[in-house]
Parts: sequence; structure tokens; C-alpha cells
Amino acid sequence: MLEEIAKNAWHIPVIMAMILVYGFLLNRALFRPVQRVLDERKGRIHEAGTLSGQSRDALKLRFQEYEEAVLEAHRKGTHIKEDARNQGLEYRAKVLGEVKSEMDGEIRATESKLRASMDDIRRDLDAATPDLVQEMAFKILGRKVGA
Repeated sequence: MLEEIAKNAWHIPVIMAMILVYGFLLNRALFRPVQRVLDERKGRIHEAGTLSGQSRDALKLRFQEYEEAVLEAHRKGTHIKEDARNQGLEYRAKVLGEVKSEMDGEIRATESKLRASMDDIRRDLDAATPDLVQEMAFKILGRKVGA
């Protein structure tokens, strides 16, 4: 066995040279292009991740701005609603005050007219009562009664 190895010892450097040549050729023809494609792919993935992170951050910022705008609009709407309610209450109080004062005036005028009418009616009754009493007494008693 050693003899055969010794006889074929020149094969070892040739095989080693062939392995180096094939290794060099495989590296140039196959491994480097594949490695370049993998590196480009890794770079694109990293770039896409960076863009995705930037997009996510921009989206978070826009969503936060949107939420702030919605809250501000809600605050403004609530303020406008409260102002409108207050104005309505003030207007109602004003109108009720005007109507109440107008009604008070009409009530006083009506009471004054009623008192005047009642006074007139009392005077008329006081003036007519003696005549009515004498006439009723005449009809009931059948004779004239003197006052």
C-alpha cells in the first residue's frame, strides 16, 4: 500500500492543484455571485425594514395628530354647544322676564279695571238698593213702606 502511494505520489499535487483550481473557479463562478445576490437581498431587506420603521413612525405621528385634532374638535364642539345652551337660557330668561313684566302690567291694569267696575257696581247697587227694597216690600207686604 505504501508502495502504491509512493508510485502515485505525483497524483497528490495534481489533485491538490485541481482542487485549488476548481475551488477558485467555483468561488468565481458560483459562490461570489450567490453571495452578492444574498448580500443585495440582505441590503434590500434592511432598507425595507428601515422604510417600514419610518413609515410606522410617520403613521404613529399622523395618528397622534389625528387624535389631537379629534379631541380639539370635540372640545370646540362642546364649547360651542355650551355657548349655544347658555345663549338659549339667557334668551329664554329674557323672554320670560319680558312676558312676566308684560303679564304683570296687564294683570295690574285688569285688576284696576275690575276694582273700578266693582266700585261702580257697588255704587249702582247702593243707589238702587233702597228703591229695590221698597219695591220688594211693597210686593211682599202689599203696602208701601217708608224709609
